[in-house]
Amino acid sequence: MRRFRSVLRAAPEQPANMRLTGLRGVGKTVLLGEFEGLAKAAGWGVGFLELNPRHNTDEALAAAAAGLSTRIREETSRAERVKAKLGKAVRSAGSLGVTYNDVKLSLDPSAEVGAADVARDLFDLVDLVVEKGRNGAVLLLDEAQVVRDERDRDGEHPLSLLISAVAALQRKDLPLGLVLCGLPTLTGNLLRARSYTERMFRGEEIGRLDPGEAAAAFTEPLRDRPIDATPQLVEAVVREVEGYPYFIQLWGAELWDAADSAEVTTLDERLLEVTTPDIYRRLDIDFYEPRVSTLTPAEQDVLLATADCPYPPLSTLDLKEAVDKTPGNINVLLGRLVEAGVLYRVRKGQYEYTAPKFREYLLRGQPDA
Repeated sequence: MRRFRSVLRAAPEQPANMRLTGLRGVGKTVLLGEFEGLAKAAGWGVGFLELNPRHNTDEALAAAAAGLSTRIREETSRAERVKAKLGKAVRSAGSLGVTYNDVKLSLDPSAEVGAADVARDLFDLVDLVVEKGRNGAVLLLDEAQVVRDERDRDGEHPLSLLISAVAALQRKDLPLGLVLCGLPTLTGNLLRARSYTERMFRGEEIGRLDPGEAAAAFTEPLRDRPIDATPQLVEAVVREVEGYPYFIQLWGAELWDAADSAEVTTLDERLLEVTTPDIYRRLDIDFYEPRVSTLTPAEQDVLLATADCPYPPLSTLDLKEAVDKTPGNINVLLGRLVEAGVLYRVRKGQYEYTAPKFREYLLRGQPDA
């Protein structure tokens, strides 16, 4: 959050771009929501959008960018009207000092068809918010790993389209920011789209909490509450959740409900023992199974076979011995699992799960586990 504030303060001389990556359950979306509040407090027009696979075409992403720009413009104008009617001070109008023709000249010659239209929409957005006294506009895009360029030169290149448009505006020192948030595959997608994204974005990897932070995250909500926790219980939970914020929330919620049902005021190891099956049942239903249910039977076969392989990382060489499919078929299915957000490629021939403790989930579902 401190670094995000500094990124905004440095704009437009430095591009206000950040890339947030991490596994599922580490709090990326929550952090992005905090960014929204920080940007508004700093006087920026802000738009938040959760991307999904249907945005993964040039036309769909351009339409999404246009829709987001429209929402920010409408919200900014509405806020100014309300302030004026309430007699509150309205920010003094500003000016960009450049025209869209200046921006067009800075467009990447290899920019995708449609990048000029996206650039025009974003230019009009920044022009309006600055005119209304804002410092600029920032786009916050969640689940950004779902948008990626096709390898085929004649295919869809929505990520390049977005990056080219934003970069063209920022080269003319327009106060426009872009925060992309997603799984670790986002970094590779950006580099394949445009090599200069390594310099364009400030990268932040969101990871696990250390044991002390995890213990604090579990115990602080109990402060001044009618329920407390023994040190042994806290130690056991911290060991089990492995520092992942979503798991800390889940364990805490289930233990609180169990204590309430049993009419006890102390969370202890006995309570954890009787509650653990319910915790894992809810974890499987809410966190893991939705990610598996959308896969095809062939993709599920390969995913289940990964539980029989050494880990981490998951090696394609080990997987080819564990599953009864051709090497070419396995590679195709691994690619689909990456696209589905279940795996991500660490390096050539090596993969890891995008959800923490996913291997344990696979093992729990197998009779021989």
